[in-house]
Formats: sequence, C-alpha cells, structure tokens
Amino acid sequence: MKNVNFPLDGLPSTDELNNLLQNMIESGSNFVNYMMNIQDDKKLMPDTYGCERFFVDFFINDEMRKDFPLIARDFYVHEFANIPKYQDVEYFDIESGEDWPELMFNRFTLGLMMNAVNSGSDYTKALLLYLHKTYYKKEYRTLKKFRKMSLSELLALAKPEERRHLYYANLSRVLCIAPMYGIRFDVECNVVYGILNEFINKFGLSVGYSFDEAVGDSFKDCRKEIDERFDQKKLYSLNAKMSKFLGNVFQWLGYSPEYADWCDEDDRGVEDRLAIVLSILKKTFPKSNKEYSAEELTLYGMILHCASAMTCNSSWLAETLRTLAYGESGTFYYDEFPPMFHPEDVQVRTGKLENDKTERQVKDFAEHTGIDGCEHDESVLIEEVDKLRHKVHKLESDNSSLRANLAEKRRLEKESKDIRKQLEASKRELAALRNYVYKLTESDNSITDKTIESMRETIAGYRIVIVGGHSNWLSKMKKEFPDWIFINPEASGSTDVSIVDKADYVYFFTDIISHSKYHQFMKVIRERKINFGYIHGVNIEKNIRDIYVDFEED
Repeated sequence: MKNVNFPLDGLPSTDELNNLLQNMIESGSNFVNYMMNIQDDKKLMPDTYGCERFFVDFFINDEMRKDFPLIARDFYVHEFANIPKYQDVEYFDIESGEDWPELMFNRFTLGLMMNAVNSGSDYTKALLLYLHKTYYKKEYRTLKKFRKMSLSELLALAKPEERRHLYYANLSRVLCIAPMYGIRFDVECNVVYGILNEFINKFGLSVGYSFDEAVGDSFKDCRKEIDERFDQKKLYSLNAKMSKFLGNVFQWLGYSPEYADWCDEDDRGVEDRLAIVLSILKKTFPKSNKEYSAEELTLYGMILHCASAMTCNSSWLAETLRTLAYGESGTFYYDEFPPMFHPEDVQVRTGKLENDKTERQVKDFAEHTGIDGCEHDESVLIEEVDKLRHKVHKLESDNSSLRANLAEKRRLEKESKDIRKQLEASKRELAALRNYVYKLTESDNSITDKTIESMRETIAGYRIVIVGGHSNWLSKMKKEFPDWIFINPEASGSTDVSIVDKADYVYFFTDIISHSKYHQFMKVIRERKINFGYIHGVNIEKNIRDIYVDFEED
C-alpha cells in the first residue's frame, strides 16, 4: 500500500486535501481494508456528522447564494411550525464570532434543513433535491444514472474540476444527496465518512473569544491611568467631535447618526472605552513604551465603538435566530429573565372579529348623523374608507422608501460621473505619455519637409506654456519664443496655475521638473481639459520639431 500522509497536524491546504483523496484512489483496496480495520465496529452505521457539517458549509454555491433568501423563506413557510419537533443537531456555533450575518443565517437555515431531512421531512427532502437539480445540473445528470455506487465511483464523481474546489465539499454533497435519490453506497464507502469526521475534528468548533483574553488583567490599571493623565472635560470634548464625524459618516451611508450608539450594547462610556483601548494597545504592542495622546486614544476608541456595534448586531441576530426556531430553549437569556409573554394564554375570540371595528364605526356614524346605522351602503362605505386609509399609509411608506432610493441613486450617479471624468482625464494623460514615449524611440529624421524656420514661425503664434526645464535652456527658448510663458521649476514660492487657462497647449519638460509643480498644473489641466504634452532634451531644433508635429496632427 502507498504511504498516505494525513495532513492533520495543522489546517491542511486545498491541494493537500485533494492530493490525499487522490492517493486514496491510487492505493486501491489495500487502503480501504486498512481504514476499515481501524473502525470501531464495521457493523455499525457510519457516523455522518462530519459529512453533514461539510454539506451545510459548502452546499450553497455562488448561484444559489443569490437566491437563498427566497429558498429560506419557502422552507420557513412550510416547516416553521415543525422545527421544534425535529432533531436539533448543531453543526456550527453561530455565536462563535466567526460568521458574518449572511453566512450565519445561511448556515443556521441549512442546518435546520438537514435536521428536518434526518427527522423525516418529505418537503425538505424534496426541496434539497430540487436545489441540487437546479444548481448542480451537471452533477445531477451524472448522479441520476446510478442505483448503487462503489468507492472508486464516489471518488471519481467528487474529484474537483478546478483547484479552488474542495474534494471533501464535493464528497459530502454526493454522500448527503445520493441517498435522497434512492442511491445506495457500497460498504467500503463508509471509510469516507470516517475521513470526513477526522477533518472536521481537526477544524473543530470555535470556542469563541472573551474580553478577559483580549485585555488580560490590565483593564483596572489602564482605567486608573486614564483618570490620572487626562482631564475629563477634554476627553468628552474630543469624543463629541469624533462622534459628530462618525454621525456624518452614517448619514452619508443612509443611516441615523446615532446608529453605532443604538447597536453597541457593550459600550461602557468614554473613560472605560479608552481604558479598554489602552489595554488592547498594550497587549497588541507589548514591547512599545509609547505614551498615547488623548486624541489617539479617542480615535482608537471610535474604532472600538464601531467594531462593538457590528459584533452586537451579529450576537443579536444569532440569539434571535435560535429563539425564532426553538423558543425559550434557544437562548439562556430567559433562564435568568423569565418572559412575561406566554403564548398559551393568548385567547382567540370566535366570530367576525375583523368586522367589530367597522360595526362600531357604523354605529358611531349613525348616532352622529341620525341615520340608521344598519343601512348596508353606509357599512360598506365606512369599511371601504378604512381600507383606503391602509392603502394611503402603505403608499406613504413606499413613497418614503422611493425618496431614499432616489437619493442613493443620485449619489451613485454623481460618483459615477466623477469616475468617468477621472477616467477620461487618465486616458488623455496616457495618450500624451504614449506619444512622448514614441518620440523618445523614433529616429531624428524629419517627418515633414518644412524647414525649422517655417516650423518656428508657425508655432510662435500659439499660446504655449512650458513647465520645467533647465535655466540655460529656458533662456534660449525665451529668445526664440518671447510670447510664450515659461515656469522655472527652481523658482521659489507658489505659482499661479490660472496662467494655463487660455493656453493652446501646455508642455512639461520632463528632464527637470518637480513632482509638486507637475501635479499642481496637471490638476488644472484635467479639470479644464487643456491640451498638453511632454518634451525633453536641450536640442532646441528637436523641441521645435516635436511641438510642431503636435499642432500639425491636431
């Protein structure tokens, strides 16, 4: 048997995992017998937990991800009432701090689907089969040909077509989906369940993180340092300025200025926030003896405030998902704070409860107007008015959303317009640079039959600005073209860039020019779409020829 290395001493790479399973194929029956011999009991059903966990993690591909909110809605519509009755195997700890909201919701929902299938839900089984047929069409067309599958066939079917695809993700999908189609596996396939369990044990479930681990025992000392070093009034003033900026950021993003304050349930106030920041900084940079200023700590504090708001939102979502699915048993919160709400005490009145309001309004209207309230037309009229009120409120809500969307659309259009302007300016600059490079590489042979004197007379009539150049070269050029404007790069002080406003052409002398001067003038050139180009070298005749060619081409 070939020597097969199990990369279980560290997180294995995609290539390592794929190569491992490729070795399984090449090793043949000897490897299978070896793995089967180390199973606790070959007569037992295989442990499918690792396989199912990989399925929950990887079943949603890029195409399915876009549609998953609709998929999840359909699942909850059909199965929500049954969820507490199904098994509640937890494939991922959604409160571990490793899942962003979308991944948390997707994993949680798909985990509920797997529990429903394992508990005998015909609907969820049909749903997963439909998803497999829709989003894994090629695999489905191959899979439906099987009635029974050997280990070699399983491995061949699951082998990734691209390096970024994971072998074990494909294996878990086939192992979970195939039985739903009625496909059976040879007993030798059980070894794959064992390998997937080994991988899942190595990946492990996160134990989460804690405040104490982040800051250690230094919080009290840091809190004392904050009190001793800084004036409280100054700290609150700095915090107010930072908060105002943060509020404007949230408004620019379409949220309330107080959004972070609402979401950050763990915020302890300005002094404690800065003490936490100082503790984290000391742990992050233990060898640094830097003494942080109040401004630095306040800025870091705002980063902590925003990060805490994000994590509080995720924690709330995780707890809410569990509570929605499993009720009081889905969270430890109600162990400490028993709910006042008891669903069994909700009493449903029989009869036409929805008409009580209309009948009461009819009666009041009749008493006020002196007309018999039992008249059919009045009852219908008032009921219709009530419906119209609801429609008005709905239209007002929709109108508010449309206004918000319109504002966002206008903002994006403005950004797009600015980007297009920048792109257009960049294209013009690139074209000028290409032309300049071409001039550097071409021969000095004249491409026109005009004499230098004729070229000089032609370009002398244009308004040209030269930026940069050696002082001796500038002196010679000024004698040749006294009406041109020359910007000496060695001149001190600021230069009025508006002098290029009426220029026919602006040239940058690349041999001698400062970066600041270049960017200073280029900014104005881009904004006002002024023609520009590049020249180099102190050969006056070549300079004249290069400039003449530009005007001849135009």
